[in-house]
Amino acid sequence: MKLEKYLVLNKYFLSLFGVEEFKDLKKELENTSPGYDSDGRSYFVNKLRSLDNLKIPHDDLLRYDENISNYVKKINEKREPKVTLKYFQYLAVLFTEIFLDNLKNRKQEFLYELNDFLGKYRQKEEITLLDNFSEDDLKKLAFWMATGSGKTLIAHINYYQFFHYRLFSPDNILFITPNEGLSKQHFEELQKSGIPCLLYGGSLNGGLKSEREILVIEMTKFVEEKKGGGVTLPIDTFEGKNLVFVDEGHKGRRSEEQKWARLRNELAKDGFTFEYSATFGQILSENQPDILKEYAKSIIFDYSYKYFYLDGYGKDFSVLNVKQAKISEQRFQETIFSANLLSFYQQLLVYEENKDLAKEHNLEKPLWIFVGTTVTGKEEESDVIQIVEFIKKAIEEEDWLKEQVDNILNGKTGLKDDKDEDVFSRKFEILKKKGVDFDDLQRKVFGGKGGFGIYELKNAEGELGLKVGENDYFGVINIGDVSGFKKELEKKGISVSEDAISGSLFEDIKRESSKINILIGSKKFIEGWDTWRVSSMGLLNIGRGQGPQIIQLFGRGVRLKGKGMTLKRSGEEKIKLLENLNIFAIKADYLSKFLEAISKEEVELETIEIPVKPQHEDKWASLQIPWKDESKKFEEAKVLPLEIDSTIHFTLELLPKVSEYLAKERKEAGIKTEELKVEPERERIPEDIIELLNWERIYREIYDFKIGRGYWNLIFDKEMLKNLLISDRYKISALPEILTVKTQEDVRRIEDIAILVLKKYIDMFYKKYARQFETDNLHYYTVGEQLPLFAFESSDGQYIYKVQVDKKEKELIQKIRNLVRDLNKLLKEEDETLPRVYFDKHLYVPILLQSKKIEKITPPGLVESEIRFVKGLREYLRSHQERFKECEIYLLRNFPKIGLGFQLQWHGFYPDFIMWLKAGNKQTIVFIDPKGLEHTKGLDDEKIQFAKEIKELERKLGKNNIRLESFILSKTNYQSLIDGISSPPEKDKYIENHVLFLEDNNWPEILFSSLMRKNAP
Repeated sequence: MKLEKYLVLNKYFLSLFGVEEFKDLKKELENTSPGYDSDGRSYFVNKLRSLDNLKIPHDDLLRYDENISNYVKKINEKREPKVTLKYFQYLAVLFTEIFLDNLKNRKQEFLYELNDFLGKYRQKEEITLLDNFSEDDLKKLAFWMATGSGKTLIAHINYYQFFHYRLFSPDNILFITPNEGLSKQHFEELQKSGIPCLLYGGSLNGGLKSEREILVIEMTKFVEEKKGGGVTLPIDTFEGKNLVFVDEGHKGRRSEEQKWARLRNELAKDGFTFEYSATFGQILSENQPDILKEYAKSIIFDYSYKYFYLDGYGKDFSVLNVKQAKISEQRFQETIFSANLLSFYQQLLVYEENKDLAKEHNLEKPLWIFVGTTVTGKEEESDVIQIVEFIKKAIEEEDWLKEQVDNILNGKTGLKDDKDEDVFSRKFEILKKKGVDFDDLQRKVFGGKGGFGIYELKNAEGELGLKVGENDYFGVINIGDVSGFKKELEKKGISVSEDAISGSLFEDIKRESSKINILIGSKKFIEGWDTWRVSSMGLLNIGRGQGPQIIQLFGRGVRLKGKGMTLKRSGEEKIKLLENLNIFAIKADYLSKFLEAISKEEVELETIEIPVKPQHEDKWASLQIPWKDESKKFEEAKVLPLEIDSTIHFTLELLPKVSEYLAKERKEAGIKTEELKVEPERERIPEDIIELLNWERIYREIYDFKIGRGYWNLIFDKEMLKNLLISDRYKISALPEILTVKTQEDVRRIEDIAILVLKKYIDMFYKKYARQFETDNLHYYTVGEQLPLFAFESSDGQYIYKVQVDKKEKELIQKIRNLVRDLNKLLKEEDETLPRVYFDKHLYVPILLQSKKIEKITPPGLVESEIRFVKGLREYLRSHQERFKECEIYLLRNFPKIGLGFQLQWHGFYPDFIMWLKAGNKQTIVFIDPKGLEHTKGLDDEKIQFAKEIKELERKLGKNNIRLESFILSKTNYQSLIDGISSPPEKDKYIENHVLFLEDNNWPEILFSSLMRKNAP
């Protein structure tokens, strides 16, 4: 079942942005920088306003964006480090904002629009299961978001959103979790976000302190009817209209699940619910139509693990999938355990050898865990006892371990993969090259050599420590029934000693200095334990019907901080193994259940390497390119004191915000709406008000802004900031009332305006000097020196694309693999199996295109406007060969962030293509960017103005035989570009400023006529 097609509420919200699938919206935003411009608008909203077929009024989008900015400020007031929303978090909050605004202010129209969309969608997708939306369907919003994607932050913003729109005054606010560990975690996070909250401790005698306080409580504490004592609460304790937040409400056991759902629904029946889960994919199916219908109409945002992974977030993962083995179960288990040990040891080696790089990317020391649900055995051996026995054997029987390692590294295990090769034939490359030092393995994994010991820790409930001889503990077992477990160990001849001195080893795992390498048997890991160290996972006792728990376990294992807390994989080859979660299971049945659960998340992808062939290499040494000196960094080379710069001047446009503010104020004063008129004046903040402002707050905001922007070398003090506000370097376009002080609220509003002014000035000031530094350090290099194919380099020095396809698409995968074997066809032909374009003037082939059939291409394939450019250029050159017989022409795709970029006033600019026109020793380098131009600032847009600025760069670089040019190739047609502008420039004026239009079939002629006329090589 393709679950995604049932998510009709989500599909409706995607349609508001002119797309049918999330990945189409993702493409628009994933390379957009997080954060805000100096006008206080997010870069995301600027991008969204430029979308084709956008159905949301621009003023509404800007209003929503401002609200979101305010919510983020609220949750950041007490937080360190500060939160900056990633694109998918922003969209989740934006979708909610639109929903709540419509629910509050136009409910009936909203219902009509939802049902109109649903009617058409049902017919298109041939879905009969879903009936029309009713008002009751609008009482719940659900978020399907991967573990580690920020569900907690979304919940906190949802809290502030609810109270912004004031749907009702809740009688109770509940945050319901599945267990005490998660309750404690949520309580601590809510406090960080400045949200009043109380952690339920077994009694409500003290009551809640404020009407907006959240009670954080486990689902297991609710009962329908109280019987006897204990800490449970009957649900009628919370009568009335409740605001309910639910985190991971699905445990997977059908009867318990139905009971909990019934209690949750009762608590929220007259109120509103926000629900968050990473595991909807495990519980929703056509076999349970009622649950599917409920969530089809309430899941507003889908950022399930598939999207999280494809965006490069979280660790990569590898699952050892073995064909039916023709060896004994004992040998199978010993081999798998030993392979798991080797895998972990290899990760430790990589960590030790690359500690500085690991630290730079927030990678902690690897941790090997074994997680299951059964911790004692009666008739059968418990999985945990088996692991203890294997560890003991690895420590005390070196000959046995050496034999295991020899079999694994030399392909003699008897375990085969689906290609009938030894399952480890392509693994352990580092160990195969270096060999295994068994003394080092014992020392790094187990803390040393000697006898194995296991100790009950009397000061840590449920914990047993593992150590070798008198060395430090290297492992910890965390279980519920210590007494029963000890008895089972004794049956196996393993005695347990007591340690009355040591504290908790489990809590020690998170410390940077921790010596603990192995954790066994902890359900706490599934239930909210907060660690980032897990790198190798052995599966224990995985039962049927436990899909949600499996996905929670998996999600916590693949969590990754990433450099600068980006949550993303680095792409650094040296630490690739540390950004990979290895998953093993000593019993094949456990692995099959794990894979069954993972398959529902649609993340089983086949990765195919597509060879890339360089072209025209003999010309690379003669083709020039302006490139900055990478050894010189502005933030390291120069200290930049903030000062008043006479060349900087700007106007801060506040009319939309001012209008809204004054409309509200004047309505409250009894003035009719039609009397409200905006009469802007251009003013500065009055000098006598500046001293009334809270300068501690302003300085802190500006300092955080500086750090967030990466302006490390910029220095300033409060006095300089005050002088800037007094100066004449800015004006504020607003009504005079907006800068008048009558109340404390007015002072706060002017502080906000002052912060906007200072941020905008600092942005302009810093970027002016950063650009100047960059320009001073630009030099000409040859294409060969800068290597145009570094984006394609693999670890073995080959040039490749990586194409990822859903493993279910077996026919497509086979066709692509066949194509890879036929290089001539791959490189010089075009077909739909692997969409690509062949252009003989390009510096490499093939040029892949983005395709709906392919989940991800790395580096990215061409989008529609880029395809139209390449094909249009190709056809023009083919039909005008005589014109260019004295001139060589070459083209290169330029990649954002890693290719050739220029620092403009507000953004880094990475033109999509670089084209060379070469005749003899003269050449023209042309930067071409096919793009949409909606919401540009007319001809003053910095990317358009770059066509003039690049001529100044050409002059500074000072080579008479090299010319530099820049062109924008607009996919937005001219008429759409000028709609709503009172005195728009003529089309010829755009062309004069090097803006051409893809709608014009003769754009190549205009391009080359301009180039030949101005720069005859």
